[in-house]
Amino acid sequence: MLNANHTDLHRELEAANARAAEAERRCVTLQNDKRQLVGELQHQVRNLLAVVRSVARRSGETSESVEAYRMHLDGRLTALARVHGAMVVDPHAKLDLHTLISDELLSYQAKEGEQVDLSGPRILLQPQAMSPLALAFHELATNAVKFGALTRDEGRISVSWQRSDGPEPRLVITWRERGGPPVSPSARKGFGLTLFERVLPYELQAQASLSFAPTGLSCTIELPLSERVVADEASATV
Repeated sequence: MLNANHTDLHRELEAANARAAEAERRCVTLQNDKRQLVGELQHQVRNLLAVVRSVARRSGETSESVEAYRMHLDGRLTALARVHGAMVVDPHAKLDLHTLISDELLSYQAKEGEQVDLSGPRILLQPQAMSPLALAFHELATNAVKFGALTRDEGRISVSWQRSDGPEPRLVITWRERGGPPVSPSARKGFGLTLFERVLPYELQAQASLSFAPTGLSCTIELPLSERVVADEASATV
């Protein structure tokens, strides 16, 4: 009887020790995950602040007045806030390209299925690609509202994107406007042109081209499907 009791007690102690060890392991894992999340969030915040400083500086350099500077800066910071808000909750958060574009256009009351057509495969973006692309589509949308397709009820915007296969796969994004007034390039080099000519190539190794056709503005952005740009492993190349 004593031997049986001793055996049962031994088993209970072993089970209790196993549960305690598992609880300790989970606690250590949670602590490590928390430290990693905090570190990633700090990294994202530092990157975002660097982008904000750059946007503020470049907006000041290309604005003709204090009021224009305030208006342009507010719009650009709002565009950044839209795409980075989720990372405050989850530093691992990823945003798909469709949502990034549709949210920016929706902020101007341009709804998909009405004045906007979007098409393309699901592309999950890395955080470091969100800011430059968000600013690019903000500039295009703002221009459409002021001078392009969104100045008229019959105006339409179509945005499509596709993967271009090859030794170095690339993502090709095409923005086209129609139904708006005739467009022409601006006589002065503003923030938007600087963004397409300098920022996108520097940040994402992207190539961007703008065409001011009589039928409306068109813009093509071509960038490598690298791990810096896309988060889905099936699309990214090392």
